[in-house]
Amino acid sequence: MTESYSERFLTRIRTLGYFHDLTLAPHTVAETLYITPDPGEIPGWEWLPQSATQSTNGLVLIEGLRRQTAFSPPFAIEIDDADRVQDGPNFDPFIASLTRQRKIAFILLRFGQYAVGVADDEKLVVSKTGTRYVKGRHRAGGQSQRRFERNREVWVARLYGQLCKTTTERFTPYERNLDALALGGDLHVLEDFRKRCEFSERLSRRVQNIHVPVDRPGMKSLERAVTNAWGCRVWELNLL
Repeated sequence: MTESYSERFLTRIRTLGYFHDLTLAPHTVAETLYITPDPGEIPGWEWLPQSATQSTNGLVLIEGLRRQTAFSPPFAIEIDDADRVQDGPNFDPFIASLTRQRKIAFILLRFGQYAVGVADDEKLVVSKTGTRYVKGRHRAGGQSQRRFERNREVWVARLYGQLCKTTTERFTPYERNLDALALGGDLHVLEDFRKRCEFSERLSRRVQNIHVPVDRPGMKSLERAVTNAWGCRVWELNLL
């Protein structure tokens, strides 16, 4: 066996297609395992990187005749402990989790830019992007530095106020039916924002929190975040 594995991302539709193909060839699957979050080292799967074993929703492991494949599911999977290990294919719990209709709210934030939206079953039903100037740093010291810090706090407060108003207006009609809150951008800024926005803090405590990678918040990054929220990270090792 070689320890050189590959890693890739699959959208939801491509993940479903992958399992559809396996269903048509069940003889190629020796075992299906559903692993709980933070399992530590998994016997026979020691090659998995730490990023895989720390998956928030556990792992789905497919032991094939020529390949081992690990999926990091985007959502928690409902399955009895007695059914977590099964010879051959056992894909129904994973597919049920992927195809269940969900509503997810998104907050993408970095200083100066934000994007918010609500996606219903991977389709954006409401969205809003915005900007608010926040200067990043000031090199001078003394009185100039203190004036800058006071001004910067004002800029940050205005950005947070604008974003809090936007999230409250956009999310309130969907609040009771939301399944998760996806956050992307600068995590320290997001945490500071949530502490200052009572609505967002309450929402983050009530539903599952998902983290999505974001560079610059905007409409395109919001659309990519929706795709990422429903997709899977996959690790594969070919067996020799």
